[in-house]
Amino acid sequence: GTGGTAGTGGTAGMGGAGGMGGAGGMAGDVVYEQGFESLDKDSLTALGDDGWEVFGNVFSGVDGSYLGGYGPFPAPNNPAAPAFSLIDEGQGGTSQGLQQLVIISDYQNQTEMLAGNLVEANTFQEGTVSADDVGKTLRFSFDAKRGNIADSSTAIAFVKTFDPADPGTLTNFETEDTTNLPVEWMRYEISLLIDAGLVDQTLQFGFAATATDNESSGVFYDNILVDLQ
Repeated sequence: GTGGTAGTGGTAGMGGAGGMGGAGGMAGDVVYEQGFESLDKDSLTALGDDGWEVFGNVFSGVDGSYLGGYGPFPAPNNPAAPAFSLIDEGQGGTSQGLQQLVIISDYQNQTEMLAGNLVEANTFQEGTVSADDVGKTLRFSFDAKRGNIADSSTAIAFVKTFDPADPGTLTNFETEDTTNLPVEWMRYEISLLIDAGLVDQTLQFGFAATATDNESSGVFYDNILVDLQ
């Protein structure tokens, strides 16, 4: 699954929100839907062109203190330089089709990886809560299964909100720990009730993977659906 909330990794996820600004509104039943079959697996910009963004956070491997962040950037899809996100194939069952999303840590950040620090890689979609969304429940559901995540690496799926004027302070941070998923595909869901206080706030949904010392961190995701009911 996506990154874990264990230890400092969970706090790291909050830092990732800091770098992002608001995007389009979310009114309507379906906010986002993607099975990754229509994306060009061989395009370096396939995920970025689909609206995915990334943000990296670094935490001390000694005491977990926050050392800094970088981004946002369009999400990469480059197996020759693995970082944050990739489109993989052949990992699905009947319901997942040929292509899947794999979320990993940022292995291009070798300075921090080899220093023994925790590199948290956030990959997400972003929007702005509108008045039409108030009273509805946002549901972020997805298929997921264990990849090559091992050692001390962690993963989560998340929904977070924050005031764009104060992006370092989260008003919501709902997570699903996907560190220790089974190797079989299963369905997971995170939900968030939209209240009036969230209007004009930035909302992000996505995944994170945290690793150090180049330890493996991959988790597979597919059939993403975000809707408002």
